[in-house]
Amino acid sequence: MSQSIMGYDDLGALEVGYRRRRRRGGRPAGFGGQPGVPKRGWHLQPMGLSPVAFLAASGLLLNMTARPQRPFKGQRLVLDVTRTGATATALITVNRIDVGADNQLISSGPLPAAGYQATAIDTNVVFDVAYPGIDITVQLAATVAPAGADRIDVGGMISGTAKS
Repeated sequence: MSQSIMGYDDLGALEVGYRRRRRRGGRPAGFGGQPGVPKRGWHLQPMGLSPVAFLAASGLLLNMTARPQRPFKGQRLVLDVTRTGATATALITVNRIDVGADNQLISSGPLPAAGYQATAIDTNVVFDVAYPGIDITVQLAATVAPAGADRIDVGGMISGTAKS
């Protein structure tokens, strides 16, 4: 059960800086009412991106995409790069991160995908809100294609808040 200090709810680990004022009667303002029914509003949730694979014939530019079903505001991109074979040595970079038609990066220079691995520190980015029907696209590039049956697989997700 949440404790209250000066009329504010305690903060969760991922809700730093967000406080909801309590109404009279002990319930937080905006509480829907019935026990067991989730509160409406913005909640921290993950969203998966379509996985891609750099192959001998795939080309050097590939797009990972997602289409949220509710308003979604991304906060952190996480990429997982897996290499198979001796020729899968290319540098993988992030060229663009688009919400709809708007690039979320401040420059045209590519960023190394290693900067977005799960163990990276302080890689938060505040994306624009993507509304239902608007694609989120992460464009990846490889410096050279793997040869033969070798491959570089990239999976990803975006953590952010979704409106319920």
